[in-house]
Amino acid sequence: MLFLYNWPSWLMGLFVVGVTLAAALGGYALFRRFAPVRLQPEQRSMAIAMVSVITTINSLLVAFSAISVWDAYNDAARTVDAEATAAGELSRDLAAFGDPVADAASQALRVYLDGVVKHEWPKMQQHAEGDAQSAERFDRLFDAANRIEPHSERQRVLLGEVLARVNEMAKHREQRLLTLDVAMPATLWGVMLLASAVSFLLLYVLPGTRFNIAIVTSWAVTLGLAFFFVLAVDRPFAGEVSVGAEPLQRIADAMDAREKLAAQTAPGEPQPARGSGGTD
Repeated sequence: MLFLYNWPSWLMGLFVVGVTLAAALGGYALFRRFAPVRLQPEQRSMAIAMVSVITTINSLLVAFSAISVWDAYNDAARTVDAEATAAGELSRDLAAFGDPVADAASQALRVYLDGVVKHEWPKMQQHAEGDAQSAERFDRLFDAANRIEPHSERQRVLLGEVLARVNEMAKHREQRLLTLDVAMPATLWGVMLLASAVSFLLLYVLPGTRFNIAIVTSWAVTLGLAFFFVLAVDRPFAGEVSVGAEPLQRIADAMDAREKLAAQTAPGEPQPARGSGGTD
């Protein structure tokens, strides 16, 4: 079903609702044609009561599914926020270090963020996979951070913070990539769809009047919209309705802004002085 996530969200929603509606009305037409049922008044009352019970249970199943995928979506968003927070703290620590090797690590961080936003995120949204080049950029960042040598007590303290932030980024990046394969279990999808089919079967025993057709149509559209929501957020990083890279982009923009400010306030000075100015 990954191909659906490459469609615009409105087209995806229209497709899901349309398929649900077509299946419901088509099933109604086939049932009335090949298995017509004539109910006594008391049987019709019982059927209506059962429809109410089944639709309530089915609504609870759909609601549980929606809450489940929404929680996973929010967890993925928090992972991206945590990765961006670690990157922002790392950029400040590297700027305060005042060392050419630290400046090289800062540049590696900027290149990594740019690669994630421009190259890795589209692959995550369209193909549910990470970017090998972004992984290589992160490895270069990790190596650059581990090559930093402290020359004072202050730098030794900062180095501990730098390495801690790099390890945090590695952890959050791994969590983000593992989330690409997270989806609602097929068993839950099967139970939800089966319960929906049973609710329609009970509606099918009603006569084929315009009012009853309108009831079937309304229930199908309602379920279709619910299915669309569950499907749209089932994979947090796939499709238009997905977790965005804005937190990481803001960190990259902040690094660019600090670099421009340092260049304006101290033009022509060596790189260590520019890095120290970035902490003000």
